[in-house]
Order: sequence, then C-alpha cells, then structure tokens
Amino acid sequence: MSPQVQIQLQKVPFYQGAIDCVEMGIESSLQVSNVRLRRAVKSQEQVRSHPAYPLLFDPQTAGGLLAAVPKDYAEQCVAELRASGASFAAIIGSVLEKASAPEVINVVSA
Repeated sequence: MSPQVQIQLQKVPFYQGAIDCVEMGIESSLQVSNVRLRRAVKSQEQVRSHPAYPLLFDPQTAGGLLAAVPKDYAEQCVAELRASGASFAAIIGSVLEKASAPEVINVVSA
C-alpha cells in the first residue's frame, strides 16, 4: 500500500485570469501531454467538471510549487514563505496514511 494524497481544489491558488482562460478554451500547447496523467486522480468523476480541474495539469505551473511538509510544521512554513514574499503559499491538501492503489491522488472540490 502507498500513501494517498488528497488535494482540496478550492484551496489551490491560481493566477488571476487562469480559470477564465480555461473556460474560454485557452490552454498551453503542452496541456494535452500532461492530461494523460489524470489516471492518477481517483476522484475524476467528482471534480473533472470543476473549472479549475484542467489547471492541475497545466505545464505552466510546473516546478517547485508543491512541497510535502510535516503537518505540525505546515502553518509555520506557509507563514514564513508568505513573509518572504511568496504570497500564494498555501496548504492545499494532505497525505493520508494508506491507499489501495499506488500513486493515488484524491482531488476534492468542497
């Protein structure tokens, strides 16, 4: 059994206008390649109609944007990141103990 990651989609910070672009059908040229990774998302039926869901696969958001921090230090870490200028720093989910399948991501929208 592997850990399961749960992402709360409503807590993921996106740049202003990003969801508007998705709703207008504007996507990165590499979006198609990344969407193939959606198979790791356990909860697709519940979240794939959410306007922000496609942004989880947007290649423009790649690179050093996600860190796993022990729960006891998460709030302090975010506070320090924000104090240093990372205004979008946020806790967007958690790692759960076990999943029935490897590399499972459970995205929730409420």
